[in-house]
Amino acid sequence: MDEQQAREEIQLIKSMLEKTKKAAAESGTLFIVWGVLITLALIGNYVLAYFKKYDWEWLTWVIVAGVGWVYSAIYGIRKERTQPGKTYVQTAARHLYFACGAGFLLVGLFLPWLGAYSYEAISILIAVIMGILFFVMGGIYEWPILRWFGLLWWAGAVGMSFFRDLGQALFFTLLFIVGYLVPVFILRSKFRKEQASK
Repeated sequence: MDEQQAREEIQLIKSMLEKTKKAAAESGTLFIVWGVLITLALIGNYVLAYFKKYDWEWLTWVIVAGVGWVYSAIYGIRKERTQPGKTYVQTAARHLYFACGAGFLLVGLFLPWLGAYSYEAISILIAVIMGILFFVMGGIYEWPILRWFGLLWWAGAVGMSFFRDLGQALFFTLLFIVGYLVPVFILRSKFRKEQASK
């Protein structure tokens, strides 16, 4: 392989990565919908915990998960119809989202229901999975800021272990706003600025 051929291949790889980044930024809508749903559920849980209605907290998450998964399925089907082909990076990211989503359901609903651990551990375990999600996404899309937010989620998991009950719920809500909604809006804004400058 000569130098010219190597440059062309590197340019092709960069072009494919940029297309993948564009697709990810455009799908920011899906991340925002999930962010709004989860924020509403967190606020609902905080209110239920404040009034000591713990028996109803699970229902909040079942409703959020149901609405979110239905919306994601419809969104994904529509996207598949309009998007010509998937890159390897998009396929890897889709597998990561699915795996972490399954992890959230197991850690947040099924395993506590089976009595595997106390409900106080849910927020900490969710934060660990969120750290994995953001750190790996940062690697896949070559966005260092996502890796930093992954580290923030892991630090948050450690920090939450020092709080109980309402304190932990409030800590997790703030962590979610800073560690999930902020990066989603940053990446979406960055994408829009790049598109406007072209």
